[in-house]
Amino acid sequence: MYSKIKIFCDFDGTIAKIDLGDEIFKLFGQFEPFHSQLLAGDINIFQYWHSVVKTLDINIEPEIEKLANNTEIDNYFIDFLNMCKLNNYQISVVSDGFSSYIYPIMSKFNFDLSNVYCNKINFSGVTPYPEFYGATESCDCLSASCKKNIILNNIKDDEISVFVGDGYSDYCAAEHSDIIFAKKNLAKYCSENKLPFFNYKTFLDIIRIFDNIHSGKLKLRKRRQAQLKVQKAFEKE
Repeated sequence: MYSKIKIFCDFDGTIAKIDLGDEIFKLFGQFEPFHSQLLAGDINIFQYWHSVVKTLDINIEPEIEKLANNTEIDNYFIDFLNMCKLNNYQISVVSDGFSSYIYPIMSKFNFDLSNVYCNKINFSGVTPYPEFYGATESCDCLSASCKKNIILNNIKDDEISVFVGDGYSDYCAAEHSDIIFAKKNLAKYCSENKLPFFNYKTFLDIIRIFDNIHSGKLKLRKRRQAQLKVQKAFEKE
């Protein structure tokens, strides 16, 4: 019997309707050619973030927060949070984006920011630079903020891990999770790599799946391949 369900949720393109991180560099910095270089494999995720972050003005933080406060979130995310609270599900936000825009949005929901795992932009010097959450040499994921390690450090053997995401920075986290909710690039990746997942468009789809869990129509269990991935990851540390 599993004691608890823990949910790990991506932010950009998942909670926020748009990839707000990309939008910030398009509006306030320089997005290309760095993004194309990242997708082509010419630079890694750390080189990418260092390259784009230093194109920002040192005084841009208030404009980033203003943009965040005007960003649309998934229409059913608040309902999803209420469902988690009602059923005592711990939910964490795991993002390869930055606290400058994630914190203002999550604060609107009185969300415990200690459960938000993301990178930071340091604006204290002459040029802004990124600081990465949980980055380790053993992490070879496509995410500077190692989402895999966040899950590994917060899940116990008798707990079910649920991951919700949409993009390439979510691939590694999904591989190490028991239950996967995926759309867009993540759904394509799961299909191509034979990872079982629930397709979703909005959080309403996820709520409906959980309704089936609560009614007993759907049983949750640990995913064997995820367990093996987790075991292998711990052995590498």
